[in-house]
Amino acid sequence: MLKEMTKKINTAIIVAAGSGTRLASEIPKQFLKLRDTEILSYSVRTFLTHAQIDEVIIVASEEYLEHVKERYPKCIIVRGGATRQDSVQNGLSVCSPDTQIVLIHDAARPLIPTRVIDDCLAKLKTLDGVAPTLQPVNSMVELTDSGYRSLPRHDMRIMQTPQCFHINILKAAHASTYTATDELALVKQHDPQARLGFVEGAPENIKVTRQIDLEIIEMYLRKLEV
Repeated sequence: MLKEMTKKINTAIIVAAGSGTRLASEIPKQFLKLRDTEILSYSVRTFLTHAQIDEVIIVASEEYLEHVKERYPKCIIVRGGATRQDSVQNGLSVCSPDTQIVLIHDAARPLIPTRVIDDCLAKLKTLDGVAPTLQPVNSMVELTDSGYRSLPRHDMRIMQTPQCFHINILKAAHASTYTATDELALVKQHDPQARLGFVEGAPENIKVTRQIDLEIIEMYLRKLEV
């Protein structure tokens, strides 16, 4: 008799442990409200209701840990670390043993479209890691000691989240001594031969960093009638 195969699951880790100092707010940006709804709630709802996401983990700071546990009972809650990389590591440590795919998302990106999640998961059928990106619309320059040099805009991309991986690939990179500000860069440092790629991101999937970003997201909310 054939043994029943264990279902491999997809886990979303929402990193919500940042302090949001650049926004100059007493409340971390992920806990600010838009239309009487916490910014964090938007992405939590998207992942919880996505047909291909089986588990949602929220990484929160010590100060907001109880708040997040009370507000999001359908999620697994874990304490954040000193850095974003540490927080992701903490999230990875509580993933289900059956997790095969892991998606790392910034809590400060509330309007992640379902289409982007779909595209990332589809790409992982042939790749080790994938992230959504957008081509910049402005001219790009690199500052140098002698001034600056122009960069070819068509070769540039703006990185977004979720950054998505086969979990063993990401865990191996986190177990290394490398450091990076995003998961794709960390994996590439650890394993230059890793098969990494991109999908088309979404303009509305912006990260709340400045006050004007809140106004832009509010505009998208009116347009999308969320």
